[in-house]
Amino acid sequence: MIRLCVNAALALGLSLPALAHDHAVLRGRLVFADHEKPVVRVLDLDTGEVTHEFPLAKANPGFATLEGGRFIVLKTGDDAGTLRFLDSGLRYEPHGDHVDIDKGDVRLLDFQLTGERPAHIVSKNGQAAFFFDGRRPWEGKSEPKAVFVRTGSLADKTPKTEIWASPAPQHGIAVPLGKGQALLSQPNPIYAKGEDRSASSRPDGFVVASLGKGWKTSLDLNDTSRADASCKLYHGYAESKGRNVFACAEGAGGGVLVLARDGKGFAARKLAYPDERRVSTLRSAGGGAVLVGNYGLKAPYDALIRIDPTARALTSSDVQPVPGGQSTCQFELAPNGRRLAQLTPDGRLRIWELSPVWKELAAFDAVSAFDCQYGAKTPTPALAIVGASAFVSDPTQGRIREYHLDTLKQGLDMPVGGMPANLAGGGDAG
Repeated sequence: MIRLCVNAALALGLSLPALAHDHAVLRGRLVFADHEKPVVRVLDLDTGEVTHEFPLAKANPGFATLEGGRFIVLKTGDDAGTLRFLDSGLRYEPHGDHVDIDKGDVRLLDFQLTGERPAHIVSKNGQAAFFFDGRRPWEGKSEPKAVFVRTGSLADKTPKTEIWASPAPQHGIAVPLGKGQALLSQPNPIYAKGEDRSASSRPDGFVVASLGKGWKTSLDLNDTSRADASCKLYHGYAESKGRNVFACAEGAGGGVLVLARDGKGFAARKLAYPDERRVSTLRSAGGGAVLVGNYGLKAPYDALIRIDPTARALTSSDVQPVPGGQSTCQFELAPNGRRLAQLTPDGRLRIWELSPVWKELAAFDAVSAFDCQYGAKTPTPALAIVGASAFVSDPTQGRIREYHLDTLKQGLDMPVGGMPANLAGGGDAG
């Protein structure tokens, strides 16, 4: 047996096998946070050295990697709800059998976004959408909103933005759909009134609207009387080959809502869960047609579920219980979508093959058992998958380790000092 630990995050750079070309392929950089110190550091994967350090307001910020992999969003956790942006300096150039990486300057941008309770971040189709939930209605007035930033403009002095004002507070999401359109979640009206404090802040539906210019609605998916036009208690989003998948509640009309372009417009359908459980987190990979979600009736969810958005139905064969009845904890798909790495609270990282059936290929011993619950005060390891490698932070040992997903062997073991925790990446935080 082998063993590894990790978190739902992603490194920067590519870990590719040796291929036939006339020059060495650089591996890029890995951005990581510290559990105790309010800094963000950059690890050079070609030298194993920490090359940059940037101070922040608080320790262990959250991360989200934007489309293209160059820019990293830092969720600082300060009282102003500030989002900072790190330019990793990495640029990628595909060459068929390999990808060249150019290492430019690393810098923390002057550009910032602020708002009340920053939450889901989705980056695609040349835009990044940042959702600020707003305060709970009974806490007073707030300004819930989604801010859209043209990703390529982040390198400019003044990035281009559009702001959508949410009708009311909500734990929502905004998705750039391309062609000047965006999906916008709609607040739960019971929660928005603030009279019933037990009401969920999660939305029950969406609209598709023009991006900016009055935000004109072209499709309404906020009719809770229709399963294919709503997503009760939404939480969890991923996209696979042009199909946008949203995790909705369990029960009658429950399942995942699949939204895809259909000619000039969009078509939506509901793909029911195979039993009474539900999904709250989804993962996808650019090269894969299948998504993976956590699965359970309530937290902590104790199973994984494979989701093919084109399938007629989800079945019990799509469900894989977590060994030992543990929490799903952290999991990430390899870029080709064929394998999944999962870290469980016992400190074990399992490598799963997804099809034709779930199959455990290996289990890596990486760290000691840890608290996987949200908001844990004790140090939490982090997982990052890049190319054919999984990178793991070990905060108690001050190291970051690499494990190869193809050969199922350990790679680099790099001492970085401090208490390395969150790893930059993980793609969208939807």
